[in-house]
Amino acid sequence: MKRPSITIPAVIHLFAAAHVAVAVLSRIFNYVDDVPLTVLTLSMILIISVRRGLRVELVATLALICIFVAYLFGIYGARFFEQLLGCGIAAPAITTAIVTELIGWLTYAFARSRNPQTSRRMQWSPSTRQIVVSVAAILLFRIFYTSLFSSPYFEQQGIYPEFYRLLGNTLALMTMFCGNIIFVNQRARLFRRRGLRLAASALFTLGFVLLLTAAVYFGLPQGNGAALSARHFFRLYTVVLLVDIVVYAMLQLAVYVIESHRELRSERGKKHRALFHYDRLKQQINPHFLFNSLNILDYLVQEHETERASAFIRKLAATYRYMLKKADEQLVPLEEELEFARQYIDLLQERFTKGFEVEVDIPRPLLRRYVVPCCLQLLIENAIKHNVVSPEQPLHVRIAAAGDRLTVSNNLQLRMNAPASTGVGLRNIRQQYLDTAGAPILVERTDTEFRVQLPLL
Repeated sequence: MKRPSITIPAVIHLFAAAHVAVAVLSRIFNYVDDVPLTVLTLSMILIISVRRGLRVELVATLALICIFVAYLFGIYGARFFEQLLGCGIAAPAITTAIVTELIGWLTYAFARSRNPQTSRRMQWSPSTRQIVVSVAAILLFRIFYTSLFSSPYFEQQGIYPEFYRLLGNTLALMTMFCGNIIFVNQRARLFRRRGLRLAASALFTLGFVLLLTAAVYFGLPQGNGAALSARHFFRLYTVVLLVDIVVYAMLQLAVYVIESHRELRSERGKKHRALFHYDRLKQQINPHFLFNSLNILDYLVQEHETERASAFIRKLAATYRYMLKKADEQLVPLEEELEFARQYIDLLQERFTKGFEVEVDIPRPLLRRYVVPCCLQLLIENAIKHNVVSPEQPLHVRIAAAGDRLTVSNNLQLRMNAPASTGVGLRNIRQQYLDTAGAPILVERTDTEFRVQLPLL
């Protein structure tokens, strides 16, 4: 019998309850130490990350940001609730519960947006071991900084004097922000291997923070005439280093989100293009189309219309050649697409010798614009598929262009036995335009006419 797996939302609630219990017990026994809470927070992030299959770098970045956010909200949130409730035990419990739920759900939401697969059981693998080592290193880093900031070395004011001193230097803050942006964007190009990237990040951070600390300590660019004191300089350096690490982690996360979104959009576009190619090939290679084409060819041969039969074969071959040639292209010139559509129309007019009329009205300058390949063919095919075509009820198809729009319209005379429309063809064309240019198509239907407007790109 398969054992039920605890869902990630349940994990978040359980860790929030554990945070509350630790916060209450630490106040009751007068053991005010945030390390157990940090361990719980990192454990929750670890479980969510492993179950959602996140990468090591992303987990480390999330963990750094989350423990920094938890530290700030834990201090100021507890003070707020203590003043509001007047209870020194309930305030930290409420604060840590809110912060834990917030961090858990944000981590889960981010993991789902990056990797939308369903949750799985914990699986121990080399990647998992790397994640555990990274989280453990961050925990040690957190313990080191907590011990350092609470030591006599930082006196009673703690880190606040140095922190406010950094915030008061606009040049240092702008340099920190811009420098980290440049390095985050360029380090992947400069260092292909992960080990080199980590070493380069560490060296860059230590050296860059040294320059920032000097700028803040001596009040650059104006200067404050301060004498160098190793003790005060080191205190300022540790604070600037912590802030720079958090800024670097946040920028790294932002870049990762942007790149992931770009990759996801690219993959979605490839998928939609594949479906689009499959749909148009299916419409052309389906037995109905081949049956009609071979019947027409057989008729021409039987009637000894050798020239017409030869021309028909060439046009049929050109149709398939164009589709195969343009299979991997996102856009094609309208002039090429129109020439392909004319060849396809010629094939149809061999089948419908009377009752099928096509009018083309496109200004010559617009022929240099671009469209999605095979879009005209699909729209013409839809018109033939769903409407009556006969000498008594001729089907008129009009292809016109004006401004930034290409319009394909036909008079509406639906066949009684026409197959139900699935809308797959139009849906694929619409998705192709959205993926390629973010431009929608317009579909209009009246009692007498069906019209589709395509963007000219």
